Amino acid sequence: MKLVVFDMDGVLTEYFSSWVWVHEHFGTDNDESLRLYMEGKIDDEEFMRRDIELWTSKKEGLTKKHLQEILDRVPIRKGSKELIDWLHERGAKTAIVSGGIDILAERIGKELEMDFVLSNIVEVDDNETVTGNGISRVKLKNKAEAVRNLRKELGIEKADCAAVGDSDIDASMFSECGLGIAFNPKPSATVLIDSADVVVNAERLDEIKPYLEILFE
Repeated sequence: MKLVVFDMDGVLTEYFSSWVWVHEHFGTDNDESLRLYMEGKIDDEEFMRRDIELWTSKKEGLTKKHLQEILDRVPIRKGSKELIDWLHERGAKTAIVSGGIDILAERIGKELEMDFVLSNIVEVDDNETVTGNGISRVKLKNKAEAVRNLRKELGIEKADCAAVGDSDIDASMFSECGLGIAFNPKPSATVLIDSADVVVNAERLDEIKPYLEILFE
């Protein structure tokens, strides 16, 4: 069995961050929280809590439905469905491994018929009102852990796994896969580029097909 794991934001979607997408809707930003997180002064869940707090300060009683309405406007990357269908035709399993928001990841996973969706959760209560907390399932600084756990669960060897990402935080996934593809990386994403086996700059995601053929040889 083969496994191909995809980052979501900027790879399966045409926007670089689901979190920033919501911030832009509310006119907020998480620059300060991002700085503290990258400096190791706050953890993943505190990072999420601070983001969500900014949104709830703009809209009292924020609900999952409202977030869905905001995130439903995030466009899926052209060629994504064609690529996932092509992989499934070859018997491969596909997964989203993303630090992005679960509400968007679930939509993308459903529309593309992905086999697995791993992302971070905006917690809601029984009335689907946002509680203000986030649940970390994919650590931004250690996405490799999520990939490794999924591989082990499925009994898939490293050589039979490929990962596709666009930013430096995706580089750790490559360490758990035999093939790492950097898709439209920014020039500043030097860690990702240096870690990748292949760098592909393309508008459509299905343009990486030729590089994935090696999995099936």
